[in-house]
Amino acid sequence: MQYIKMVTEQEILQSGFVQLWDFSLANLNEESRIEAVATVASICYGKPPKDAKKLVKRLSTESGGLPSSAFEFVRSGRTPGIEDSFRNNREQTQSTGELSRQEISQEHLSNIATFKIKVPIFIARQLTRHRTFSYQELSRRYTDDERVPLEFWAPSQHELSPAAVSLFELAYLVQTKIYKSLRKLDVRSEVARAVLGTGLYTELWMMGDSRAWQNYFKLRLDPHTQREHRELAKAMKDLLSEHQPQLSI
Repeated sequence: MQYIKMVTEQEILQSGFVQLWDFSLANLNEESRIEAVATVASICYGKPPKDAKKLVKRLSTESGGLPSSAFEFVRSGRTPGIEDSFRNNREQTQSTGELSRQEISQEHLSNIATFKIKVPIFIARQLTRHRTFSYQELSRRYTDDERVPLEFWAPSQHELSPAAVSLFELAYLVQTKIYKSLRKLDVRSEVARAVLGTGLYTELWMMGDSRAWQNYFKLRLDPHTQREHRELAKAMKDLLSEHQPQLSI
């Protein structure tokens, strides 16, 4: 990719991860906007788009003629809030004649951070309660276990009795077998996914401005937050402290 890039990655929650991405040039020109939107939207399908321009054009006609949620990931560094995303304010795109490439990048990185995350669904649902962020998530409606294998989280074994470990393993085995059996019976993936529990890993994009991150860390680093979610929040804060310290307050 020419404009969008991964900065760094950290493993969490056994098989999960947190990736910090640089979207600072997402609003540089039309080509960069296409790359940003297509990159975010393609997570739904579990694979990169064959034709990014075609995908973005299709997405721009959805939702009653309005852009889809992936367009929220194109934001101005000057007006970083979700209300000024490309989805909500299509006039906010910057001209390269107004700001240099370096100035655009610096303004964006001072105000906005973007992560790609792999976590269990029960953590993802807690994340989406923070409504000042933009999200885009892997969809089991548009993909299946062949393209994106089913993978489940379980607590560390040293925390559990052998009987508890066995129950987790049994639950995930049953879910997997039933899901695969339903698919073999030609049950659509968007219906078959109903048998999969919240221990299943999912992947999602998450973008927020400085105020959103400040509020998120205040809440999710609190000792009362579920330990697994605190692990995620700490990993994100640590990566920001190193690469975008203005947002790690």
